[in-house]
Amino acid sequence: MVLLSACSANNKPQPINIGQDNCAYCKMGIADTRFASEIITQKGKIYKFDSIECMVSFYQDHQNADFDKADLWVHDFLHPKEWVPEKKAKFIKTDKIHTPMGMDLIAVKNDSEIREIKKQLGGNSMKWSRLLQYVKTNMREH
Repeated sequence: MVLLSACSANNKPQPINIGQDNCAYCKMGIADTRFASEIITQKGKIYKFDSIECMVSFYQDHQNADFDKADLWVHDFLHPKEWVPEKKAKFIKTDKIHTPMGMDLIAVKNDSEIREIKKQLGGNSMKWSRLLQYVKTNMREH
């Protein structure tokens, strides 16, 4: 039982320390939790990112057994202290919000938040599979 609880604790994202944590992909300091994300590998290694696109690029660059079963987390743009697992997150690209790497991708936790963002800022929602392709195609330009 103790071993099981210890393993499950590793799958929870760690807080972002603004001004102290650097992005594992681009090495920039993480300055805004609204865009921050994390990957937690099957072995419990935690990688922090300043943007969704950095997390996706890092994830795509590290396709191996440890990353295949990794947990990916994003911050809810409207509630930046809340983490959302990538599998439940809703993604949107809007030119009205500028993210650290310039791809302007944000995440929220549900459909009503997507509607709220679109109403206020416009933009296009993306499913995870489309987001992966979009970042793969466009990240090198940024």
